Amino acid sequence: MKIYLVQHGQAVSKDINPERPLSEKGKEDIVKLAHFLKKNNIEVFQILHSVKLRAKQTAQILMDVLSPSVKVFMKEGLSPNDPIKAIEKDLSDLEEDTIIVGHLPHLSKLCSKLLIGVEDNNIVGFKQGSIVCLKKNDELWQIDWFISPDLF
Repeated sequence: MKIYLVQHGQAVSKDINPERPLSEKGKEDIVKLAHFLKKNNIEVFQILHSVKLRAKQTAQILMDVLSPSVKVFMKEGLSPNDPIKAIEKDLSDLEEDTIIVGHLPHLSKLCSKLLIGVEDNNIVGFKQGSIVCLKKNDELWQIDWFISPDLF
């Protein structure tokens, strides 16, 4: 099984819009990411995203490009400063490949906890619009690959 941790695309500043939707660059980066995933035959069962608008928009773009049959769900516990315990437990029950769209520092902590058992190490250099693929072998998670939007 694989999980894909995606940091939402670049958002506008709070001064422009307090809900912080994706900027045009953020939308473009996520469209490029989605096309990369599709071109490489990445298929997922579902996309989970936080309650924040920029994460919802990121998830929607991914679904639009990958497949309209992909289920998209808003999930509590994926906001920037939420504890990772709840999502970590949910991941242990997953059986299908899943994309999780979230924020820093939450994604960084989750990734670190899954890989080395400690959440406070910054193992993956997430950037807005980046993705890391984690693969589960038996009970262990490992990094399969990482892509940053500046590579597109």
